[in-house]
Amino acid sequence: MTKSNEDLKVLREKVLHDTAPQDAFWTCHGTIIRNIYELLSTINVLNDFAFKYHVNVDHTKNDFGKWIDEVLKDPELSKRLKNIYDKELYARIIERRIRELEHA
Repeated sequence: MTKSNEDLKVLREKVLHDTAPQDAFWTCHGTIIRNIYELLSTINVLNDFAFKYHVNVDHTKNDFGKWIDEVLKDPELSKRLKNIYDKELYARIIERRIRELEHA
């Protein structure tokens, strides 16, 4: 099921802007992420250990996806990232979602 353009515009306002300070994501290295742009740039520079700490197949852990779903309120993106454990693919999926929302 796809969202209408109006729904996407509302979602864009939530996802593309900073969260409240108490809702920011703190990585295992102490980087603070307040929006999807910062998430993408952080993932692009995370080393493999840090990425796997937050997203790993062994523990079925997806901290970023959970934050996207619960804080940014974008269940569609969270769903797309489920079972994705490759850092580069993960980043490309987020980048595509950013473009979708920017053009909504």
